[in-house]
Amino acid sequence: MRAARFFHRDPLEAFDGRGTFAAVSSALVFAALFLGSPASLPDAAVSVGSADMRTLALETLEAEAGAELIAETPPRDEGLWYQVYEVKKGDIPGMIAEAFGVTVDTLISFNDIRNTRAIRIGTHLKIPNMNGILHEVTAGDTVESIAAKYSVPADRVAEVNRVGPGTLFEGRKLFLPDARLSSFTLREINGDLFKWPIRGWITSWYGWRDDPFSGTRTFHTGIDIGAPHGASVRAAMEGRVSTTGYNAVSGNYVIISHHSGYASMYAHLDSIAVRKGQAVSIGTRIGAVGNTGYSTGSHLHFTVLKNGRTVNPMLLLN
Repeated sequence: MRAARFFHRDPLEAFDGRGTFAAVSSALVFAALFLGSPASLPDAAVSVGSADMRTLALETLEAEAGAELIAETPPRDEGLWYQVYEVKKGDIPGMIAEAFGVTVDTLISFNDIRNTRAIRIGTHLKIPNMNGILHEVTAGDTVESIAAKYSVPADRVAEVNRVGPGTLFEGRKLFLPDARLSSFTLREINGDLFKWPIRGWITSWYGWRDDPFSGTRTFHTGIDIGAPHGASVRAAMEGRVSTTGYNAVSGNYVIISHHSGYASMYAHLDSIAVRKGQAVSIGTRIGAVGNTGYSTGSHLHFTVLKNGRTVNPMLLLN
């Protein structure tokens, strides 16, 4: 009977204060309907307030509470499961996540989305029944170390993934309830990692093109942004200046190192306003648009690198 307190008001509370007569009267009606008429009960039981009547009422209410306890027992824990959603025209990750009551982090991580701008109509997304992200186990990982890294309860991680001590193996993916992606990771995946270094217009895109001087097919490692000569060029992301200099191809250039293996290069500058080793923030002025080096006119050549390899800046610019 004590367990009923977790799901239903304790029947004893019905006899406190102003509810005394109403509670006993209800119990008497129950007894008359299901146990026989008051005339068939002992005299003491019919008398409201008597010890026997109170006992009968308590037993009756306990029976009612027991029935309610069974009816209100929480559903069994079904663990982690997911449903599938097909992306439609006009869908964006934030709207999909909100519609299913999960975080954008959850949607991105559970579907291993590397670039939200690349999600196509017709793509099937898995929507889990709880918030959290996936973590791939690396050598030396334990439930406790992973939980500590993401600031989530270790026992909850073990429960959801049905794991115990010594059961983790490298390469396994664990679901971490209520864990979140870092803000940097979200910026990267959402294509908000870099800000435009200058206002202007695209004169040449990233990828293969005909060389403007020779006409031969060459690979263009960045984007060219046309802008007035002398216009300010600004750091596209926070970081530290790793190199400044001049060469025959890039002219005056600046390279900035960023978080997680990223770097950005700004070439054909008329002048340079930063020095090697200097820390910069997004928007710090690093130079001015020029026409130095291998260039056909005033513009900024902007390159983004990830672990030393060029990537398309258009996928990361906001």
